[in-house]
Amino acid sequence: MTDGIGIAGSGRAGSAFLSRLRTSGLNVSAVGIPDDAEETDPAAFAASLRTLIAVPRDIGELEALLFSTRRLAETAPFLERIVIAATLSPRYIRALRGRIRSSVTLIDAPYSGTLRTAEMGRIRFFVGGDEETIVDLRSIFDTLGHRTIRMGDFGTATAAKTLNDLLTASSTALTRIALDWAEAQGIDDERIFDLTEAALGPGLLSAGLDQVQNDRTVPCGSDALTALVENVEIALDLACSEAHLRPPRTMISPVRGQRMRALH
Repeated sequence: MTDGIGIAGSGRAGSAFLSRLRTSGLNVSAVGIPDDAEETDPAAFAASLRTLIAVPRDIGELEALLFSTRRLAETAPFLERIVIAATLSPRYIRALRGRIRSSVTLIDAPYSGTLRTAEMGRIRFFVGGDEETIVDLRSIFDTLGHRTIRMGDFGTATAAKTLNDLLTASSTALTRIALDWAEAQGIDDERIFDLTEAALGPGLLSAGLDQVQNDRTVPCGSDALTALVENVEIALDLACSEAHLRPPRTMISPVRGQRMRALH
């Protein structure tokens, strides 16, 4: 017997999620988790499933889990809610609502953190969906991470996470360019940091500067940079009409129309 909770998918955090939930005392079933020695029989997994935590590596895998290979959205008779713990296209996530029976509550829950922080339970979840369901899932989110932030209705969490990734990527990229320019001018990184801290406030760029320093030795083909590019593409998919065809031109009007505004 299980507690009706199942984890499915080969996303990076899947094994960590499974380990933490089982350690907390929950009898969690699992399919498709890498290196899981206790994988549940697929038929038994679907038969007992009430809460599915999907941790797919990409859209293709989520499609396989829900609609094609495992067909959990159709074959799990007692399924009540699906939590999607991945950063995927916001358009794709929102479209899922029309493809899954209305009796199943959908929660999008992308997270911010690394595999190591997932193992430690130190990741941060952005969640979107029915507030009552999110409250019911609070103990699970608290076991898996250290903070859960509700963004709004289903789909808003994925949108917020991808835009957050876009801002982070943009800041990191521009900071790296500035440091390269400073080096070309014979200016030490520490002096640039002192300058920006004086102008923008203490602590604002410290984390970004550390990340940039580390990224200088990362090869362009690394998994980290590949994931960064994917997240930026997803953010553009959200922000721009026909982003895959002409994102620069699409962004011209919003940039030109900027007006100063106070931050609250």
